[in-house]
Amino acid sequence: MCGSMARKRQPETENQATSVKDEILSGKIDRTQKIMNAMINTSIILMSTLMGGFAQLMVETTGAMASGMAEAVGGKEAGDKVNGEIKQKLPEVDEKMKEMISDIRKDVYVQLGQKRKEIEPFLSDPVFDTGPTTIDKYNFSLPRLTEELNDDALAQYSQLLLGEDPKFAEMFKELTDWMGTLPKFPEKKGKE
Repeated sequence: MCGSMARKRQPETENQATSVKDEILSGKIDRTQKIMNAMINTSIILMSTLMGGFAQLMVETTGAMASGMAEAVGGKEAGDKVNGEIKQKLPEVDEKMKEMISDIRKDVYVQLGQKRKEIEPFLSDPVFDTGPTTIDKYNFSLPRLTEELNDDALAQYSQLLLGEDPKFAEMFKELTDWMGTLPKFPEKKGKE
């Protein structure tokens, strides 16, 4: 009877082991996704903020140069007119930048999804957990940066950064510092 009970318990133990293994695997998948999303979203917010500032700088610089040339040829009124026309283009330039960033975001999510199996082994280092842990310390009443975000959510986070929200600035600094400490992925060797 003892041998019979041992046999009956063995499948239960195997089921428990399988269940634990599934939970671990599922946790690993969640962990990996959170890490990848944290890295992607932090990078996209940084990129969109820099590109938005770059677009404004380029429009202003172009406007100043064009109005200076127009003023030299046609007087102050012509220079002001050209400068005004170029500044009116800023929303159009800004919209093009947003479209480009949106396309980049979508492409990065797709590429990382496709390369997930290759990337997962490199994320085993506990240093990768710092980003999601940092994000979990803050609440901005928005979807978390550890989630796959849409353009609207990313734009709201960018506004927090541009608006110099102190809590977001604190978290964002921690995240960019974290990303600077991450180990580099090994480079693929070219075909020989």
